[in-house]
Amino acid sequence: MVNRRPSLPCLYLKTMKKVAFYLVVLLGFTDSMQIHAQDWEGVGYFQGNGILEIFPDTIANKLYVGGVFQSVDDVDSRNIICFNGSTFEQMTDSSNVNVCWNLGCRGVASIIRYQDKIIASLVRSTTYEANPQIIGVGAWDGTGWYPLDGGLADTYNDFVSQFRPASIYDFCLTGDTLYAAGFITHVDSIPALALGAWDGAQWHSFNVPEPTIPGVDFMLANSVAKYKGKIYLGGNLGLTLNGEYINDLIVYDGLLWEKVGDGLVDGLTNLHDMEVFQDKLYIAGYFTQADGNPGNSIMSWDGEQWNDLGGGVCGYGIIDDLFVHKDKLYVAGLFDCIGGIEAHNVAVWDGTKWCSVGHSIFNRAASAIAVWNDTIYAGGGFYEIDGQPVTYLARFVGDLSTSVCSEVVSALESTTSAAPYLNLYPNPAGNMLTITCSGMDRLLRYEVVDLLGRLQWSCVDCNDRQEVLVSNWSAGSYVVRAVGDSGIITKGFTKQ
Repeated sequence: MVNRRPSLPCLYLKTMKKVAFYLVVLLGFTDSMQIHAQDWEGVGYFQGNGILEIFPDTIANKLYVGGVFQSVDDVDSRNIICFNGSTFEQMTDSSNVNVCWNLGCRGVASIIRYQDKIIASLVRSTTYEANPQIIGVGAWDGTGWYPLDGGLADTYNDFVSQFRPASIYDFCLTGDTLYAAGFITHVDSIPALALGAWDGAQWHSFNVPEPTIPGVDFMLANSVAKYKGKIYLGGNLGLTLNGEYINDLIVYDGLLWEKVGDGLVDGLTNLHDMEVFQDKLYIAGYFTQADGNPGNSIMSWDGEQWNDLGGGVCGYGIIDDLFVHKDKLYVAGLFDCIGGIEAHNVAVWDGTKWCSVGHSIFNRAASAIAVWNDTIYAGGGFYEIDGQPVTYLARFVGDLSTSVCSEVVSALESTTSAAPYLNLYPNPAGNMLTITCSGMDRLLRYEVVDLLGRLQWSCVDCNDRQEVLVSNWSAGSYVVRAVGDSGIITKGFTKQ
């Protein structure tokens, strides 16, 4: 997600982390009406659409929660709230930032501490008349919000002669430098693509290459990380370097941007989060070995080669968030199996094996995970766990000793498998998406679901080549499933 852990060397802090999430309004129960859903307990009554980010602040010992919600336990939130362990604390002031306005409530997707302030994404002033303007990113000092110089923007609005706030899907902190990745076109009014860096006094831009794929005029960065002295940027990048197509992940050595190793055959499509763990760079999102990648929705990079993690996610699944705590890597997303074991939306990797976190079933995706005061917290668009009402935020209260673990595997295992092939183009798609499938014994149907598993479109007895009109769909990430006699193959795409 984002480098939310200032104690670690520039880890990824999230977003759709990353790609903007569009969640539906769901129900829940108040903290005073918590229901134990087997292993998980609801925390707070959220009114809104969902949670995108959880940031445990070890300095102030508070838990910050971001997303798309208007109130928590009747406390006005405007997409961001602070939890002290028992009650929720308001983070609004007279400037009325973080309101849902004409941006369609994309919400706060990234939070981090920088020096003596909390930094949050997609923060803006209520009106264009405010002076100074808070654009795209804001700093909270405990009583009010303040701008970080000229902020981060994603285009200039000629109608009001102002910059529009950018969507930031990841922060990464290393030393006194704060990196911000997302849908960015300007840093402090200076043209820049996808990435900016704040040094405490001003913003700096990077010479991220322009997109080179026909029909793509933007760079969507979902994550940024600093690993072995280099800056890694991932997302849906749509570019070529030195005449070679780049599979959505590039690295900057201080002078040039380059591709990252070999072996990413068909691209990552949806790279959602990156974290440094046990001296490796872990990347997560939606990608498959069937498309020739080293892992299924998660794999690691040691600076020279890619490594599979015990097979990763089994079948269809997405990993949206990563979090490191006490030599363990926690993952959250939308899956029912990982490393060959049953695990629902939340799991943990210790470097040699996968383990579930309890046995509960979430009815929708978990898009954020963190450990605070030795308690695991998960957030997302879910509103039920084991059939019991829990709105968006839950903490683990079960017994981890009952969790199921995989056999010990080597983090260096790397395998690929031949399988039927699913192709989507253009990707990203703005108007028409073309789906083609080959190598499947008999194609039964196509399905398109969003990142919460909700069916968006389907057809039965389709042709191997099928066109889908997506112009009226909400912007964001989707997954196409081809279902046939020989099984199911999946692939993600972005609606721009």
